Amino acid sequence: MSFMMLAALLAATPAAALPPPIPRHDGVIQGTPARFDPYAWLRDDSRSRPDLLALLEAQNAWSEAVLAGQQPLEARLRQEFDARPRGDAASESWVTRAGHAWRLAPDGSLWRKGEAHPVLPARSAEGYYEAGGWSLSPDGRLLAIAEDRRGSRDYRVSVLRLEDGQVLAELTGRSSDLAWADDGQTLYTIGNERRTLRPYRLLAWHGGQEKALWQERDPAWLVSLYRTTDDRFLLLQSNNHDSSEQYLLEGSRAPHLLQGRRAGVEYYADHQSGWVIRSNRDGAFALYGAEQPDRRWLRLWQPPAGATMEKWRLFERHLVVQLRHAGQDEVALLDRQGNERHRLPLSGSAGTGWLQGAQDPAADRILVRSQSLSTPPRERWLDLNEGRWSAPLEDTTTAYRSERRWITSADGTRVPVSLAWREGVTPRAVLLYGYGAYGTPMRPYYQREVLSLLDRGVLYAIVHVRGGGLLGEEWTQAGRGIHKQRGIDDFLAAADTLGQQGRLPVLAMGGSAGGLLVGAALNQAPTHFAAAVLQVPFLDPIATMMDPELPLTRQEYQEWGNPALPAEYAALRRISPYDNLARRPYPPVLVSTALYDSQVPYWEPLKWMARLREQSTSQGPYLLLTELEGGHRAGGGDRARELAFLLTQVGLNDSGEQP
Repeated sequence: MSFMMLAALLAATPAAALPPPIPRHDGVIQGTPARFDPYAWLRDDSRSRPDLLALLEAQNAWSEAVLAGQQPLEARLRQEFDARPRGDAASESWVTRAGHAWRLAPDGSLWRKGEAHPVLPARSAEGYYEAGGWSLSPDGRLLAIAEDRRGSRDYRVSVLRLEDGQVLAELTGRSSDLAWADDGQTLYTIGNERRTLRPYRLLAWHGGQEKALWQERDPAWLVSLYRTTDDRFLLLQSNNHDSSEQYLLEGSRAPHLLQGRRAGVEYYADHQSGWVIRSNRDGAFALYGAEQPDRRWLRLWQPPAGATMEKWRLFERHLVVQLRHAGQDEVALLDRQGNERHRLPLSGSAGTGWLQGAQDPAADRILVRSQSLSTPPRERWLDLNEGRWSAPLEDTTTAYRSERRWITSADGTRVPVSLAWREGVTPRAVLLYGYGAYGTPMRPYYQREVLSLLDRGVLYAIVHVRGGGLLGEEWTQAGRGIHKQRGIDDFLAAADTLGQQGRLPVLAMGGSAGGLLVGAALNQAPTHFAAAVLQVPFLDPIATMMDPELPLTRQEYQEWGNPALPAEYAALRRISPYDNLARRPYPPVLVSTALYDSQVPYWEPLKWMARLREQSTSQGPYLLLTELEGGHRAGGGDRARELAFLLTQVGLNDSGEQP
């Protein structure tokens, strides 16, 4: 039976019909201890097995049939999304080469500023397409562009001659980092390992020939490439989770080491009117100056205790540092000697702000973008001499409100929550969003789609659990590795507090690492939640962390734990969403994934869904949608569909309560 025939059949079947079966097979994943997995057979590294593809198509068709009844609500939501302001568009970023400013569009077309038509037409076609890094040769004649047509983050770098569009070379198996040497003829790229896709070696292409210049042999380290602010120098970087090492690149010569690697020490060099290095070599991160980065460094400035340096920009007459202090975004304005002249908030207490785009190093102002959950993004200029803004900070005339609140976790820790609601609308449900990994702060970005929830009486909350980075490095370490349970406790405490101990239904949403957070919370307290949406979720951490041939595994033992170590295996086993599914009343769940996702392979959500249906004592529905032509980004789900699913599960599928 074809996929179209199956979809038509399922569409005519009542939504209560059983989902297409996902068979169990005998299987043991070798490890210490050995682990039985009846769904291990669903893994297909080639992504091409006919039986597997047919199974995914059948799951898609059944899920679409079940969701058919919410289509009117989806359409209404999309109309509402389109009617709301997006906020000021982010300023376009242009690169100057050969006397012109250039920009690469997301479809792969190349534009020269001031011209009505692209110099190079769009390179995207039907199906998935991502234009990654790109670089123009100094004379503006050659373009190198990294493209991903599958979603696996394994890029093909094409070298094109702009005068006629001729392709001079196609270099496969690369990361998105690339750059031309000053000679205009040598192109540097970073090669990926074949199976793990780890960026690990530097290659130089010249005149149709290519040779390897340097290779990172430690499997836990990743290689990247960037130019300094003034465009004079090219730096090769290798780093793991808490250490880094950099090399200066000059022509086709071997890379020149700046400072040798030391465990726990990071450093990042940049050049504009002199070298400046950000490093934690003396314990805490600070800015250092140097005549040459491979020689003596002098400390210029160190942030106050408890503050985290997030971004820093070099100007001819200024140093600008973006900080996060007690969960709030700030900017410090320094002179070139490191003397702090001004420190200002980048947003209101419930919002977020950051330094925006490329800046003119000769300027005395910088562009800042700010927003909140209830306020659309906008840009304003900050005078670097006077510390004055070009416009007031925030407009508070809207009916939508947002603020930072604090809840108390199981161990007494106070946990920040970014909360949004609409004034005058009776609260009818709560949607919790969480992530909690890699030190990512999960900023309270404006999302016009969230306003449709607020209109219907849904409180929207980002729970900044431990393991994230909102409160700095200590907050990150408190929820990393064997301490992951703390972040789950934080999420469950927020569900209890904001749900007013069961008086309001609580919905949950998490993506990627946040999928593990939500999946673990569902196992530990399934009756706390009315429904959940998981986007490209990381659900089988033990199997992944036992397999060093998978992308990212060897780089992430500190984040998740190494199953070869008994204490770390035990901690991982305790939180694993897949391993802890049991006979419990799980709420309805919608899961999205992508066939070519190299960060969280499709078989994790598929296996988890199979076991969830097998174990749950409730009716669901338990739905899986797989994007068959993309990767991690493509599998993030359709927002109108996801919100319609959640609203329907708590009976809020009307047009919303108006004040």
